[in-house]
This record gives sequence, structure tokens and C-alpha cells, in this order.
Amino acid sequence: MNQEWKKVFSSSELAKSSIVMGLLNENDIPAKTLNKQNSAFVFLGEVEVHVPADFFDQAVALIDKLNLDIVQP
Repeated sequence: MNQEWKKVFSSSELAKSSIVMGLLNENDIPAKTLNKQNSAFVFLGEVEVHVPADFFDQAVALIDKLNLDIVQP
């Protein structure tokens, strides 16, 4: 079965997105990153963090609690 994933966070900094993904995973929220940065110019593009749709509200609440920027759906 194919699960729908939704974007909950986006940053131009790979490290920042990786930290958010780690925090979500530590709180039992499955998360993965999608790197949309240009390989030749890493300052162009974003690294997105996605979670399964069932975990979206929980992930947004955690990110909001941590006072991070949230990407609205």
C-alpha cells in the first residue's frame, strides 16, 4: 500500500532539515528528507522534511513547539 507523505518543514540548510528529521524520529514520528538542492549550486533549492499524512498534525505541533519555521501545506 502506498502511503501519502506531506511536507512539514523546508530549509535551504541541509543540517537544519536533518536536525528536524532527527527530532521527529526521536518522537516516534516517521520522517524523511527530500533534497531539492542543485548539485552544482547547493545554495539553490531546499531540503524538505516529509512525514506520513497520519502524523502531519503531530509533526507540525512538535515543530511549532520547538519554535521552528513551518511550511504550510
